[in-house]
Amino acid sequence: MTAALRTLLVVALGVLTVLVVPSSATDACGADVPGLARRTVDTGVVDLDVAVGGPVDAPAVVLLHGFPETWRTWRTVAADLVADHRVVVPDLRGAGCSDLAPEAADGRTAYGPAALAADLDGLAAALDLAPAVVVGHDMGAMVALAWAHEAPARVRHLVLSGGGVPGAGLEELAPPHLAVFAGAPPGEIAARVAGHEREFLTRFVGGGPVVASGSRDDAVRAYSRPGRLDAAIGRYRGLVPDPRPLAVPATALEGGAPGISAATLPRVAPGAEVVVVPGAGHYLQEDRPLATAAAIREIAARP
Repeated sequence: MTAALRTLLVVALGVLTVLVVPSSATDACGADVPGLARRTVDTGVVDLDVAVGGPVDAPAVVLLHGFPETWRTWRTVAADLVADHRVVVPDLRGAGCSDLAPEAADGRTAYGPAALAADLDGLAAALDLAPAVVVGHDMGAMVALAWAHEAPARVRHLVLSGGGVPGAGLEELAPPHLAVFAGAPPGEIAARVAGHEREFLTRFVGGGPVVASGSRDDAVRAYSRPGRLDAAIGRYRGLVPDPRPLAVPATALEGGAPGISAATLPRVAPGAEVVVVPGAGHYLQEDRPLATAAAIREIAARP
């Protein structure tokens, strides 16, 4: 174990000393959300657990979670958008109640952006989804970016929020855990934090709004299941530089002030706009969900 990983684990495991155990009566994938129906969708490689809502013929919006999140981090935003949009909110491969990668998959790429983007392409085909505004938060931003590169006909507008472009400044601007996780051998971090997932995850989702909304409990429930935390770390191991120019319109959506998305996205999309949600932080969808929904709605209304 590297010194950087040891330091990160010590800090993370020292965050919380009083534990609250989530109710065993709660659904393993989190409670349902009014206006959204959960379903399992076969993408051709893995089954994804997906929340879908809104009129079938309305403009499409796809919301992608990061780490340590599940689809439910978007629940308030999605519940607002379903009034006038077709909203699709998946658990990414290995997260929540979606399948883990196939056993034969390459350990380096099984949870990388390209593999997860291919899942989304299969999802969009299965749902017969129109070209969508795709919003990727945190590590979901890299998946959204990969999908925009590989299937631009599926992505009407790309929105990055709190995540950057690998090879275009992400590595220099990202918090230290990105490099630590990317360099950790498979299984090591999950083994080290086993039994202490709540303390570890609180290091990332311990803020007031995230705790109050129940998203920390969602994260603990989701990433304490066998194989799930290592799958999440696999999203970091799978990152590769990809500074190709984008072929779709793009926007950086940031909480409070321009951040890593605003700093890196223009390097691959020179015309990208920056939209800031005032009073929000990194988890803008939790801090200011209705303002975030309004910003996404405004972006979706553009030609």
